[in-house]
Amino acid sequence: MSKLKKAIETLEKPVFFVSVAVIAAILLVLLAAPEQCAAAVNALLSTMTHEWGFLYIATHLVLIVFLAWLAFGRFGKVVLGRPGEKPEYDDFSWMSMMFCTGIASSLMIFSFLEPIYYLTQTPFGVEPLSDEAYEYAHMYGQFHWGPSAWLFYVPASIAIAYQLFVRGGESVRLGDVCGQVRWAKGWVARAIDVFTVFAVLGGIGTSMGLGAPLICQLLSKTLGIPNDTRLLVGVLVLWFAIFSTSVYRGLDKGIKVLSNINIYLAVLFVLFVMVLTGIPRVLDVELNSIGLYLNNFFRMSTYTDPFRQSGFPQDWTVFYWGWWLSYIPIMALFTARISRGRTIRKVVLGMVGYGSLGCVLSFSVLGCYALDLQRSGRVDLVAILESQGKDAALIAVLDTMPLPGVAAIAFAVVAVVFMATTIDSSAFILASATTRRLRGDEQPPRWNRILWAVVFVVLAFALTRIGGLETMQTASVLTGFPMIFICVLVLYVLYRMLRADEASQGGK
Repeated sequence: MSKLKKAIETLEKPVFFVSVAVIAAILLVLLAAPEQCAAAVNALLSTMTHEWGFLYIATHLVLIVFLAWLAFGRFGKVVLGRPGEKPEYDDFSWMSMMFCTGIASSLMIFSFLEPIYYLTQTPFGVEPLSDEAYEYAHMYGQFHWGPSAWLFYVPASIAIAYQLFVRGGESVRLGDVCGQVRWAKGWVARAIDVFTVFAVLGGIGTSMGLGAPLICQLLSKTLGIPNDTRLLVGVLVLWFAIFSTSVYRGLDKGIKVLSNINIYLAVLFVLFVMVLTGIPRVLDVELNSIGLYLNNFFRMSTYTDPFRQSGFPQDWTVFYWGWWLSYIPIMALFTARISRGRTIRKVVLGMVGYGSLGCVLSFSVLGCYALDLQRSGRVDLVAILESQGKDAALIAVLDTMPLPGVAAIAFAVVAVVFMATTIDSSAFILASATTRRLRGDEQPPRWNRILWAVVFVVLAFALTRIGGLETMQTASVLTGFPMIFICVLVLYVLYRMLRADEASQGGK
């Protein structure tokens, strides 16, 4: 009993127990009335994106201006640690952990399929399946996953790291950072922390629930085994074995090592597809997309389509900005923890630069391969997407590769490891967020890390079995709406901390 009592004493009890209760209640409601929940959530999403979508787009523009000022202004040289302190992790390990936390296996899936969606769901009134549609299809995913996506994560990451490493704070919770504003103290701060836990669980549970069935299909088709509950359990157990081991071993011996392995595997797979597509072909198409991106950046960033009302910016851009906003708690808490010793400028440019480079590389290569399949007539991916869904379309893409069975297994391995690196980082995050006191050089208790790993597996299995995946995915995107206001609050708090410390040091 003494060990149990000691373990409970390490917890931030309001955040931990309220979060667990909220997740349990959500699962019970989904189980009792899945169809009604889906209808309510979809209606709410439509309202948020179509009537209030301009707020998401305006937030994106504010972040562009703020981060440009932060990176290239006088505060860019501020070290997130003691003056002169060196970075805790080298650039490659820092980039690997940061990138793998924010992407999961979704990047590999959408890099192949998102350009195909854009062939028929076109922006700016472009004719579907036209030459121009192909050009925009290859480019637009890079806008949604490139610098515009990664800049959402930066302010909160820097604010938490500044509070932790410069001011010597004992918490990585976003609520404690926001609590520096008088009206955001107390229950408001704890509510932000509970919301953070919910956002992380919703995002990770949904990602696991979406990724597991796809991997099951790939394994079933390739190995000739039944795609049943036993295979699903096997995939989830494999995930648990990988990420629980990683998160148990901690940052240096677990998460860093797995993230580095993940990057190598992903790059090898992308290079393999690049060779299949033809390196000159990929470079030719990507160069065109870069020009199209630069020429249309401000138009895409402010595109609301108020008169044509095609729904494209609401269904895609606003949806993605909501998704990235909902992932702020995951990225901010973890990136802050691994950014000790870096300057603010290096964190801004590193997160936006490294993160964008990885996503652009994936979309440029895998997207080009899929578009060429469609344009050449080898596979009608548009028809497969409309009639059979994304899992069937992805399998159809992999079937066109040499040794399709090997390609499917290779993709499954990359997807499993990608997902595992995201989950172990998220388990580390939630263990940190639910620990009462945690200095920058400390790690949360191992039992707490493993507990959240177990919760992830149970949540993913439950969502898969009750058919609540799409509802939960949509709900997780909806969490991006309140994150708009939290994000703006973080900008204010970070600005105030920097100005206050500058004044206390006599402006030096």
